[in-house]
Amino acid sequence: IMTFQPDEGMMTMSGASGASGAWYKTEGNAWKVDTQTAGSKAVAKVYQQLLDDKSALTNPRWDPSFDASINKGQLIGTVAAAWEAPLFISSAGGTGKGEWKVAQLPDWFGNGTKTGSDGGSGVAVLKGSKHPAEAMKFLDWFNTQVPDLVSQGLVVAATTEAAKTPAAWSEFFSNQDIMAEFKKANDNMASFNYIPGFSAVGSAMNETAAKAATGDAKVSDIFDTAQTTSVEALKNAKLPVKE
Repeated sequence: IMTFQPDEGMMTMSGASGASGAWYKTEGNAWKVDTQTAGSKAVAKVYQQLLDDKSALTNPRWDPSFDASINKGQLIGTVAAAWEAPLFISSAGGTGKGEWKVAQLPDWFGNGTKTGSDGGSGVAVLKGSKHPAEAMKFLDWFNTQVPDLVSQGLVVAATTEAAKTPAAWSEFFSNQDIMAEFKKANDNMASFNYIPGFSAVGSAMNETAAKAATGDAKVSDIFDTAQTTSVEALKNAKLPVKE
């Protein structure tokens, strides 16, 4: 009835638990790290139950086996990012067309009505650019090409026009206006800051998630890993940490 994706442990675990509260805060000039929040414990409890009950597929998200599980009709639900919509349609290969729907993240994790972040995109002008004003003008244009950005599965921050759901997407998702659902989630995003060096934290979380998928670790261990590696990453970057 659900997926536990070990190669997405970094984003799925931090995003779902982050909907309930931030892991990273600053006190004075130092970082304060707490990945063992009430949200983290709730996420661990839900996913551990799913794994123990054999109710969750453990195929890595970016492995062909994940696509095969959809094609064979072995999957009826998954927590995913908005930008995955066109990728999911591709993965399905037509299987389940008209049967899938997009819904808001339920209050499984003590998140109330909030949703969490899962990846994203950003554009910037690098220091040293010979034409910063022109570059910013281009980026402003780029971020207002809403139909083109939607085609890539992006819920854009631009407010110049409403993001419309492509017809093919609507057909796959039960004639639903999924972009409206994504905007609703986007507007209800919890505040969650990531630390410098989070990529190292995420890699370690994925390693522990892989062990949890095989029963060699508990889901709660993912958050233990996040705690220790977060502190290590900050210290390695010579940033102050308040412990």
